[in-house]
Amino acid sequence: MAFEAFRAQADAPVRTGRKSLWYAASIVFHGALIAVGIAYSFWHVEELSPPLLKVTFLSAAPPPPPAPPPPAGGGSAKKKIAFKPKPIVLKQEIVQPREIPKAEEPKEEPKVQDHDETDGVKDGVKGGTVGGTVGGTVGGTVGGTPGGTGTAPAAPKFLMPNVGRGQWMSGDKGVMPMLLRKPGAVYRVLVKICVSTTGNVTTATIQQASDSLANEEALRVVKTFRFRPFLVNGMPAPFCYSHLIEFRTE
Repeated sequence: MAFEAFRAQADAPVRTGRKSLWYAASIVFHGALIAVGIAYSFWHVEELSPPLLKVTFLSAAPPPPPAPPPPAGGGSAKKKIAFKPKPIVLKQEIVQPREIPKAEEPKEEPKVQDHDETDGVKDGVKGGTVGGTVGGTVGGTVGGTPGGTGTAPAAPKFLMPNVGRGQWMSGDKGVMPMLLRKPGAVYRVLVKICVSTTGNVTTATIQQASDSLANEEALRVVKTFRFRPFLVNGMPAPFCYSHLIEFRTE
């Protein structure tokens, strides 16, 4: 019976017009609810409160309060204490003083005393010089040559060139240096020659120079010269004169 009733119900004609209307109304109703819910969610947005942060600023300590003024009237003011810096003492090294050598005292020269006749040298001459040599001349110089005149040696006399060359005895004539040998070359050197009482050359100096090689050769040549003693009052005496040496290329 039930199955037949269900079948009969199924076979009954369906009213499509009403069902369509209900479907449309249901869709509209639910769409409106959804739109209202969405709008409500936008209108009632809850704002999140920012987190609370505590910031602490450290500042420098306040300056100390000023000193109170001194009491007026009979109150005595406090004395200011002045701080004096302690002096820095540097340690000094103890240096042992050095001994300064004593300067030698000048020796006293023996004083020459006057001697009488009894204080003279044995076999000496009356009136001779103290410290003189036996056989010396009366009034001679201390240290003079025994038997001499007691006078200082005479200064050399400067002779004329021709007189000086007249005393020449022997010597080298000189040779032109190889480096100066050129056709027609002439080199003249003027040399001052000083000769002793024995006829030997003591000094030779250039008065008028030429080439350095010629100067050296001229000095070498004059040192080989030998002269006859120059006599003054019968005694040999030193002398000087100017000698010209000429080098010529033949």
